[in-house]
Amino acid sequence: MNEMTTTPDRFRIFVLVLTLLNTVFAALLSGLQVDANIRADKANRDSQYFGILATNEAVRFGHESGYEYKLFIDATNEAQQSQILVLAALELKDAGETDNAVTVSAQSEVAQARYEKGASLSLLFSDPRYAPSEPGVFPDVQLYLSDQIEATQELEAMQNSAYDEYRRWDNKADAYITVLTILALAFFLLGVAQSTTSVRNFFAAFALAIMLLAATWTGFIMLT
Repeated sequence: MNEMTTTPDRFRIFVLVLTLLNTVFAALLSGLQVDANIRADKANRDSQYFGILATNEAVRFGHESGYEYKLFIDATNEAQQSQILVLAALELKDAGETDNAVTVSAQSEVAQARYEKGASLSLLFSDPRYAPSEPGVFPDVQLYLSDQIEATQELEAMQNSAYDEYRRWDNKADAYITVLTILALAFFLLGVAQSTTSVRNFFAAFALAIMLLAATWTGFIMLT
């Protein structure tokens, strides 16, 4: 008689232990899911932040490069104009037209002054990295473009990295919810096992198998 009453008691204790373990497991899993959501939200904000910075940098580069190119073209035209006027002044002087030569020479100096002013305002002429190494040589426009684009590319790379991080944690959060749903099924089976006697072993074993599956799946999610 004692053996008949002891066996159900042991079974109930076993089911209660499984239920307690499942409850603790579900609580831990809920914590992991909340943590994954927080990390996903942070990565998503970082992605949007770096995206805005990359856009602003691209706009800034567009305005700055347009300004630099205009200065470059205007300064180059002024330099060429100055050289042409110098030659014209020399020809006029040789032809004996001294007054006209003086006027044209003055115009040449004005064009040269405009060139020097424009060059002083342009990175392409004033920055040693891009400035011509000798007279008559163009600035290193390709290096200027590479340096300017580099900042935008770095921000875009940071945005992509943050977005990838967001997707990774968002997928983890979704996977944890799926595992929690499976654990809810285990709770149901354990409840059925406590209320029946004919197939209680089947329900308890099935619940235990589901818990082991959920634990394995959770470990896989944490490692990915």
